Parts: sequence; C-alpha cells; structure tokens
Amino acid sequence: MDWKKLITIKQLKTLNAIAEGGSLANAADILNLSPPAITIQLNKLEEILSVKILDRGPNGIIKISKVGFELLKLHKQIDNQVATSFKKIEQLKIGKTGYVKLGTVTTAQYFCPWIMAKAQRELPDLLIDLVIGNRNEIIKSLRDGNVDLAITGRPPRIPKVEAEILGDNSHVLITKKNHKIHSLLKQVKNYKDEKLYNILSNETFLAREEGSGTRILLERFLDTLGQGKQFEKKEFSSNEAIKQGVLAGLGIAMISATTVINELDEGIIKIVNLPNLPIIRQWFLVNLLETNLDPEVIMFKKFLLKNKTKLMTR
Repeated sequence: MDWKKLITIKQLKTLNAIAEGGSLANAADILNLSPPAITIQLNKLEEILSVKILDRGPNGIIKISKVGFELLKLHKQIDNQVATSFKKIEQLKIGKTGYVKLGTVTTAQYFCPWIMAKAQRELPDLLIDLVIGNRNEIIKSLRDGNVDLAITGRPPRIPKVEAEILGDNSHVLITKKNHKIHSLLKQVKNYKDEKLYNILSNETFLAREEGSGTRILLERFLDTLGQGKQFEKKEFSSNEAIKQGVLAGLGIAMISATTVINELDEGIIKIVNLPNLPIIRQWFLVNLLETNLDPEVIMFKKFLLKNKTKLMTR
C-alpha cells in the first residue's frame, strides 16, 4: 500500500485540530464537525499508516506520537505552500512575474525596508513581502517554508542552510548624549587600563535576553574587560526598549549600530569610543539547503548578493 497517495489534506487538518484543541471534542468544534466524524478521519489515518498516532489517557489527555508530530509538520508545510501558491496566483493575475517572502530578525528591520524599496525599483514585476520576528521565529518560518529567504546575524546549525554574507553588522557601545562616562574615559590610556574597568563597573548594562547574539557579544566583551568580574545588567526584550532605557538614563548598552542610525543622526545617542570597539560581525542571507528555490527567489537572491554593497547602505 502506497500510503503517501492515500493520506488526504482533510485527515491532516483533523490531526492538526486535535493538536490545537487538545481533544477530539474540541477538534470537532474547531472544524465544525461531529465528534464521530473526527474519529473516522483519525482512524483512517492510523489505518493507512498502520501505526498509532494518538494515545488517549483515562483522564482525556491526548498524547501525540512522533509519527503524529511528523504529520503535523507536513500539514504546516502544505498549508504554507498553499498560501504561497495562492499569493503567487493573485500576483500573476495582475501581471507580476513572481512572489518572494523575505524573513528578517528584528535587528535587521531597520535596513530591510530600504533593501526592499531598492529591489522593487529594480525588479518591479516581483512582489516582495517582509516577515519580521525574533531569531527563533524567523528560523522556524524558514524551516516550515513560511519564508523563502532570511536575513540573520548568525546562521543556524539546524536546519542546514546555505549562508551568504550580506555585509558588516557593527556592534557599538551607546549612551545618552550627555552621559558623564565620555569625560571620564578621556583619562583611560588603553583597553587594559584598570581605570577603564573601574569606570564601566559603575554602570548598568542594558541587555537583551540570554542566548541572543547581541547578549553573547556583550558577555564576551565584559568578560575580557573584567577578567570574570561581574557587571550589573538589566534585561530587556527588544532593541527599542533598550534604546528608550538608554535615553532615559537607565544605563548604557551594546547594540547593533543599524538599530540606532536615526538617534545617532539626531545626536541624542552617542557612541562610546574604546579600543576593540566596535565589534564587527556579519549579516547573512540564508535559505534551506535541501530546498529547490523557485526561479523568482533565485532571481531576488542573486540581485541581493550582486548589489549588496549599495543595498546595505541607506
């Protein structure tokens, strides 16, 4: 029996509704079906695969098997592909040649609209949608097929991706414009000067959550500076919150320079000039290694890489 030809989208939707609702009764409400109809679809799916997909506990708790989770991933990929195909059809109907979804981490949202604007002028027949999220959200979207390409500061290990460098991602130490630290640092002779540690140890560092790329760079910088000594930190969930915290005088921060371009131009935020700063990392354009990209995605990717120098500057 070739079960790949027998499984239906209706069965996968039923399983997805069970996972979302937590029970067969809730799945019936979600799909506006009767509970027996849900049971029939589930039984058919288990019969086709000759494997148990759900375990039903005595207290009504549903446990999904590993096979079930693979089917849920398949449903998500199909759902994303259907949505993308419908979007492409709508674009073809109005004369566009293709459709691309570009995912970007929140830090890159400050320059990605400029990239898109320039790309649209050069590729007017291509519709480009931008999806913004934190790193985990964008990598998940890439894995699930919800975006074609993604811009991130650190390529993931899983899933496997093809990664191309787009440009420099400079990380700088910032303060509000009139912060006393600037006059104090004029006394510092070099990076290893004890005065530097004494000055910075009196500051509170506003930082992103544990595990973020910017937080990792900050930790490494402070470890090198303080040789393992602790610095006071206050955690924020977004770059915008960090910027506002700096402006309010809550502390100083290490942040991607792309996120403070406007504030630097306005003169309300100032960069701390120190040896070993800024810390230069890279922006990467990534796509799934095992996926065959559509022609319009390949065209857009080639355009970005060919013109990356001028695209990465506003």
